[in-house]
Amino acid sequence: MTTFAHASSKLGKVTGATKSRAKEIFDAAQDAGHDVWFMWGYDGNASNTEHHSGRALDFMVRNKAAGDWIRNYIWTNRSRLRLQHVIWYQKITSTTTYPGVVRQMADRGSVTENHKDHVHALFFTGAYTAPSRGEKPSTGGKKSVTDVAKEIVAGKGGWGNNPLRAQRLSEAGYEPTAVQLEVEKLMRKEAPPRKSTSQIASEVIAGKWDDGADRKRKLEAAGYNYDAVQKEVNRLLTPKGETKPKLTIAQLATQVIDGKWGSGADRKSRLTRAGYNYNAVQAEVNRRLR
Repeated sequence: MTTFAHASSKLGKVTGATKSRAKEIFDAAQDAGHDVWFMWGYDGNASNTEHHSGRALDFMVRNKAAGDWIRNYIWTNRSRLRLQHVIWYQKITSTTTYPGVVRQMADRGSVTENHKDHVHALFFTGAYTAPSRGEKPSTGGKKSVTDVAKEIVAGKGGWGNNPLRAQRLSEAGYEPTAVQLEVEKLMRKEAPPRKSTSQIASEVIAGKWDDGADRKRKLEAAGYNYDAVQKEVNRLLTPKGETKPKLTIAQLATQVIDGKWGSGADRKSRLTRAGYNYNAVQAEVNRRLR
């Protein structure tokens, strides 16, 4: 791997604190198996304000894995390193502007201009603070997107709900959209098994799937075969020896509201004599009229 002496040979007139940070980050990356093949620091061009300040560093890398690791290391240790912002792979994360939010940057037209071959970091003024004696600096190692998604599904990890969740994920160096997609994938896998046609038919009879076009739309949206369910409904509602099925709770509720079953005690008596559950029908009527 590259030596620090070689990689830092063009740092120029960076501040002492900046060079100390460069050494820490370079060594930590090498310890983790990632190579920083060169670093840029001071720029004599006054128009390049960040590098001209002596407080900015560019860590040139050979692959995305190295860049990901270095970016995450810098961000994880941002307080001690006095980080202002870090840029990697056309995304910037600041400690002052939209703190912790990973923001997409405009396309500048080249790999280098889009920071896809180097991690750029700008630090505030102030002395360098090394890790405490006996303390290993945080490596910035992260859980996988799947592990984080599992924590969210289980209600663990303190990620909360959106928009707070997105903010916390960004602050931790994760892409909120990628995590949310994995959450939805896991929830689909963990969803209860689909109900049988007979179970759905029983729910239809109980009035849980509305009626008419609404029932058809809801059943098909849930992935059920409307014709098969309706056939089973008719079968369940047809008493032995009869060919005409009984009405569903939803159908009866519509008729009650239309005044076809009377009211009060008369309604209850007529529905009961016809073999229907008065309480179930009345509950559906009340639900619709609320």
